[in-house]
Amino acid sequence: MLKRVARAFRYAALEAEFAPVVGAAALLLTSGTLTYMLLSLVDALYFAVATVTTTSVSDPDLVLEDDWMELFTIFYQLIGIGILVEIVRRLGAAFVLARQEEAAAKRAARQS
Repeated sequence: MLKRVARAFRYAALEAEFAPVVGAAALLLTSGTLTYMLLSLVDALYFAVATVTTTSVSDPDLVLEDDWMELFTIFYQLIGIGILVEIVRRLGAAFVLARQEEAAAKRAARQS
């Protein structure tokens, strides 16, 4: 399974638009981490990832007290979820393409 995911990443990386999307995700996590660093570095990274992946709803300790941080988090979530969905979409398409090429290679090998 891990081999197939790695292959899907390789196929997705061949797309011209994949690198900018991954770069946007890295920029998003960096900006979230830097903003939330008013907490601590580890807490900031945890908060940034938990917020974008929407897992923060299961952690009652993730609480913001400043209004400006709450506003930042609203935009951070809206943009972040969109970026993550796009990455998953592209990886899914690459996964399907990799599977199709594997199947075609097997069919060609059987016919030879």
